[in-house]
Amino acid sequence: MKNKKIAVVIPSFNEEGNIDVMVQSLHQVLDNLNYDYDLIFVDDGSSDRTLEKLKSLSQFDDKLFYIELSRNFGHQNALKAGIDMANADAVITMDGDMQHPPELLPEILQKWEEGYDVVYTKREEDDHQSYFKKKTSRGFYDLMNKLSEIKFEPGTADFRLMDEKVVAVFSNFSENELFIRGLVNWLGFKQYAIDYKPSKRFSGASKYTLKRMMRFALQGITSFSI
Repeated sequence: MKNKKIAVVIPSFNEEGNIDVMVQSLHQVLDNLNYDYDLIFVDDGSSDRTLEKLKSLSQFDDKLFYIELSRNFGHQNALKAGIDMANADAVITMDGDMQHPPELLPEILQKWEEGYDVVYTKREEDDHQSYFKKKTSRGFYDLMNKLSEIKFEPGTADFRLMDEKVVAVFSNFSENELFIRGLVNWLGFKQYAIDYKPSKRFSGASKYTLKRMMRFALQGITSFSI
C-alpha cells in the first residue's frame, strides 16, 4: 500500500541561522513516521544567506525544495505560495525559527488520521514573550471576538495541518491582504486544537516588528469584522 504524502511548508525571511537545525529536526522526526514527505521552504526576499543555504542543501537532499519569491511579500503570502505549490495528502505549515516544535508533528498527524481535516495549534503562555507582546496579543483577540462573527481562540498560530480537500478550497482564495488563521477558521471543516509550549527561537530575532504586528492585526480586523 502506498504511503500517504505530507508537505511541510516553512516561510523563511532572513533565517540563515535556523535553516540547518530546522531541516535536521524535521528529518529526525519525519523519518521515524510512515509517510512520504516534502520540505518546502519559501524564501521571502531574504537579504542574508537564507536562499544560498537552501540552494546548497537541496542539491544533496531529495526531500528539500525551495521557492524563491522576487521580493519580500510578507509571512502570510509566503505561506500561501508554499501551500499552493504543495502536492500532498496533507500540508503542514510552521515557522522556521524552531519556536514551532517539530516534535509535535506525530500528534498532529495522529489527529489527522483520526479524521480531522484541520489540526491547528494554540500557544500556551510564553515565558520568553515580553509583557507588551502578551498584552497586545490578548487585546487583539478580545477585539476580534467583539467585532467578528467568527470566534478566534487566543494563542492560535500558523502551525497547523490542512487536509488536501481544505487546501483545494483555500488555494482558490485570491485575497490581497491575507489573514490565514481567520480564513481557515471561516472555512469550517472538522477541526481539532492542540496546545503547545513554544520553544525559544534558535537563532536571530523576530521579524515581527511593532509596525508589522499592527499591519497584521489590521488585516485580521478588516477581513473578519463587521
